[in-house]
Amino acid sequence: MIEYKDERQRQLATKPVGRLLIQFATPSIIAMSASSIYHLCDSIFIGRGAGPLAIAGLAITFPLMNISAAFGAMLGVGSAAQTSVKMGEGNQQRALMIFGNMLRLDITIGLIITVLGLLFLDPILRLFGASDATLPYARDYMQIILAGNIITHTFLGMNDQLRATGNPRKAMAAQLIAVVVNIILDALFIFGFGWGMHGAALATVLGQVCAWIFEFRFFLDKTNFVHFARIGLKVRVDIIREILAIGLSPFCVNLCNCLIVIIINRSLISYGGADGDMYVGVYGIVNRVAMLIVMMVMGFGQGLQPIVGFNIGARLYGRVRGVMKFALACATTVMTVGYLLVFLFPGQMASLFTTDADMVAKCIPALRIIMCVFPLVGPQMMTMSFFQSSQRAGIAILLSTSRQLLFLLPMLLVLPRIMGVYGVWWSFPISDAISFMLAAIFLVRELRRLDKKIVQSPSNPPAIP
Repeated sequence: MIEYKDERQRQLATKPVGRLLIQFATPSIIAMSASSIYHLCDSIFIGRGAGPLAIAGLAITFPLMNISAAFGAMLGVGSAAQTSVKMGEGNQQRALMIFGNMLRLDITIGLIITVLGLLFLDPILRLFGASDATLPYARDYMQIILAGNIITHTFLGMNDQLRATGNPRKAMAAQLIAVVVNIILDALFIFGFGWGMHGAALATVLGQVCAWIFEFRFFLDKTNFVHFARIGLKVRVDIIREILAIGLSPFCVNLCNCLIVIIINRSLISYGGADGDMYVGVYGIVNRVAMLIVMMVMGFGQGLQPIVGFNIGARLYGRVRGVMKFALACATTVMTVGYLLVFLFPGQMASLFTTDADMVAKCIPALRIIMCVFPLVGPQMMTMSFFQSSQRAGIAILLSTSRQLLFLLPMLLVLPRIMGVYGVWWSFPISDAISFMLAAIFLVRELRRLDKKIVQSPSNPPAIP
């Protein structure tokens, strides 16, 4: 076993995996939950300050934001998975090169999305389902969000690196800064200045600027395992190729989300009749509530990533198996509790976003149906995070795209024709259940493979939770 001088490395190699996951996941859960709460507050402020159509306009922007997030996740997750493994191997030089090349890609791709998005914004939003009534709201919001896209990309990329190098509290602090600043400015800009959608978008960007400054200062410190270094300025095609290969899975997830949301918006407008725009707003509310629960599980996934990556690099397979089993139990518990709260209090949750009684009434069945198999979604998400963290790109991509393209997409094309708007809602739990079964097959096979490696290696005792 490698002897590690750095305390973070020693913890990753020796600390009981259950306590280690809680240690790493708790800051990520707080940060992800805070990020989700920020999105909730954004929607609440917009809905109460600008009306139901403004919520629908915000929902129209989801596909475009998913496209931007797809590239950000590809670079952030792809580079972070590599960094964790290199940290486990004790290879700092390679980690510095990974960090530098990630930032280059973030800046380049962020700039391209900004330019193309601003040039073709109206046609893009029309494609995503914007009507004459909702287009002005969506346009006002996205013009400012796109203008700050480079800051968003580099902020998220550096945040992933903080977690990957054993600094989850720093990552949490950065996201909390963005959230707190955004919420304060949301209230000021929307209700104080009356800036509506412009104000909400400006608050988002300024919050990320403050968090970006916090992260930038951290990476200036040369004593950190990963920091700004001259060696990172050199373009390395092999590193870029590895970043893109590993990050292809989350990229596909977000890109599929974009396609799915477009189809959902168009189906709701087509089958919702005169209430089409209203149903788009309903989905926007459901999406925000669902993401609050999902983000907590994503926090476990982010906490899992450096532990799995490091211990695979260190060949401590017993710890890999142990932390995975613990993560599955945690994710299932969170999703189960989340669904029970939604099932019991759907009207109260919808009422946070709007005072429109009709929209609240439409939200209640949508919330209960869409999330009815959420307890199965947690294990599926952990399985995907596990394969991303272990650099099994092919399986991760299959799991990430199958739920959207192979299962959800056909349901969305068929069920609304039979059941109308309710066909859209029922498409989600059916595809989630099938995705769970596929993920379970791959996970069981992988756990058996780890068992064989543990038996073959005397240095791999079972991990202590």
